[in-house]
Amino acid sequence: MKKKIDNYIILIPAYNPSSKLLELVNDLKKYNFKILIINDGSIESKKIFKELKNNSSCTILEYEENMGKGYALKYGFKYYLDNLVNDYQGIITTDADYQHLPKDIYKIREVMNDDTIILGSRDFYKKEVPFPNRLGNRITSTVFKLLYGRKIFDTQTGLRGIPNKYLDICLEIPGNRFEYEMEQLIYFTNHNINIKEIPIETIYYTKSESKFKKGIDSMKIYKVILKESFRFLVTSLLSAFLDIILFTIFIYTFQSLGDISIFVATFMARIIADFLNFNLTKYFVFDSNEDFKKILSKYYILSFGKMAMSAILVFLINKLIPFNKTFIKVIVDTLIYFLSYRIQKKYIFKTIE
Repeated sequence: MKKKIDNYIILIPAYNPSSKLLELVNDLKKYNFKILIINDGSIESKKIFKELKNNSSCTILEYEENMGKGYALKYGFKYYLDNLVNDYQGIITTDADYQHLPKDIYKIREVMNDDTIILGSRDFYKKEVPFPNRLGNRITSTVFKLLYGRKIFDTQTGLRGIPNKYLDICLEIPGNRFEYEMEQLIYFTNHNINIKEIPIETIYYTKSESKFKKGIDSMKIYKVILKESFRFLVTSLLSAFLDIILFTIFIYTFQSLGDISIFVATFMARIIADFLNFNLTKYFVFDSNEDFKKILSKYYILSFGKMAMSAILVFLINKLIPFNKTFIKVIVDTLIYFLSYRIQKKYIFKTIE
């Protein structure tokens, strides 16, 4: 069957939805969308789902146990790929609480193409946005930029346009609850998939309208955001610990060399510790498929570059601002640590397939 031009299906995961879902479905009619709704084990809202089943524009899929938003989305992706992929060009996901207006959903459809993930991006700088939401979004957006190198203004938007070519990938991305959408962004970013943000209206309802538990679900999302950087920190600490142990051993071994033993011990300890760190970073942190020999030399060049940069900056800063050298080194090495993380991620241990 020939694909319909510029035709996308709407996917809505729903858990105990309110009447706003009915309003959303009815208001989407004028845009001639076909809608796929996943009943994520709702124990309430029976009347709402009964009415939706009588709506010709809707297909309802359901299962008994609440599995989470991520699971519901993937359940919908699987059904779509098995039954509908030949009729449409992709999926637009949106939330069941009418937080995204039909005109904005249509706006996503208008800019969709076969190679780009489209995000409906809310403006968190508006005064009417509750301060906790405004602050939380800014922090998350900044942390994401720092760790993954891409600025995304609305990391938690549920309004996303996903073309067919990426839906198989979306099934493989881990996560079954609210953290799944963050896992998506991390995967898309790590694999250099095009992401485009489209401004949409910002709407907030009462706390009872949202199924998002700010404390628990926020922790799960940050666990996802920080997991790679945490592994990087752990491997860095392990190699630093080994560096110190080896330095101590080599100082004792080469003590007959006098003062030069310090340089010999430093060099040998760093070579061995960095080799351990290289392997841990490649396989444990970034799971990189880059050729081992090809990137090992790059890693050592970066390693010795970091040492030189640290020594030079500490020297220069101490000349300009006479202060405790150890304190200056801690500040300098911390900044170099974050710079090193970005360089290793982007230029050495590439995750792009």
